[in-house]
Amino acid sequence: MVRLRFEDGKPTGEYEDFLTGFVISNEAWGHPVGIAVGQDGALFVTEDGSGTIWRVSYRKAGTTAETAPSKELATEGRLPRNDKFRMAQQATAPDDQPPLPERNPVHPGASALKTPPPPGEVPTIPWSDAEVAAAKAKCTEALSSIKLNYEPLAPIKQGLCGAPAPILLKSLGSDTKVEIDPPATVTCALAKALSTWLNETVQPEAKALFSSQVVKLQNATSYNCRNRYGSAYQPLSEHALANALDVSEFVLASGEHITVLDSWPKVLSTPRAPVPNPARESDVKAAKPTAEKVSVVTAAKAKAVAPPSPPPVASEPTPNPKAKFVKHVHDEACHEFGTVLGPEANDAHKNHFHLDMKERRRSGLCQ
Repeated sequence: MVRLRFEDGKPTGEYEDFLTGFVISNEAWGHPVGIAVGQDGALFVTEDGSGTIWRVSYRKAGTTAETAPSKELATEGRLPRNDKFRMAQQATAPDDQPPLPERNPVHPGASALKTPPPPGEVPTIPWSDAEVAAAKAKCTEALSSIKLNYEPLAPIKQGLCGAPAPILLKSLGSDTKVEIDPPATVTCALAKALSTWLNETVQPEAKALFSSQVVKLQNATSYNCRNRYGSAYQPLSEHALANALDVSEFVLASGEHITVLDSWPKVLSTPRAPVPNPARESDVKAAKPTAEKVSVVTAAKAKAVAPPSPPPVASEPTPNPKAKFVKHVHDEACHEFGTVLGPEANDAHKNHFHLDMKERRRSGLCQ
């Protein structure tokens, strides 16, 4: 654990070690997972590697005191798995270290780190009436300036997942309706960004390249209560907040289908030079005549022979209209969404564009 330094209420960017000893010689002896402040000002640090709650309290410099859990912590029933607290000693001197926690008896010689539960299986705290009302007001404002066909949905709350005012988005646009197939459960902010992207980027590019309009977006995934990539150890996905849409295909009014998987530009790499055969190379060197034995006629012939041409270098092929279309709409989407991931991001996105409205401190993520 570290302590962050602040100056005038703002972090300075500096930090210092505050509670150490959990990792020794690259071996984890503990896993601190939470912190709380007691009524007496002491800090309580929960550590699930050994079923320990560490209590850190203030005391005069130069002294060492044995610490114990406060009364209110015990009465709240927050006891470790062995129904007793392990005590830790604390000193201010930088050379002092707390004693190593005992290994978990259930898993001797190994860490007791458990796989976190899926986000949908943790305790659910329902949305408050105020949260739902505020979200609906923002939704009404966001949708007031766009044309769409949608169905308001009840608030979704499933563990850590959900949204207070989601909608079921069926289509966008008026003159040329763009069907969302299947309909997507999204937030109103995402629906508005999709509308802007379609009107200002997707439709003009389709008209210019194919003389046709997009009439359908293939929805690969919208709301899905999971972590990123379905991993137990990744952060919560924006899909879990109804704040993301995966688009895998564009369908034109002409009947033409443009898939991300098949249309994304393919780049050919330069072929590697063949590795010389050591046996043949030694034979050539052995048969090579010396300079004294080369005749004038042989030398003249050698000068007349042109050197072999270098092998052709592979280059990026000229993009076809479909490749140009998917690349353009992907790049321009970066101006509308907080996150845009495509085939160049990783293999998990080789067949679709991931679009979400995650707010970031700096610029959006575009890959």
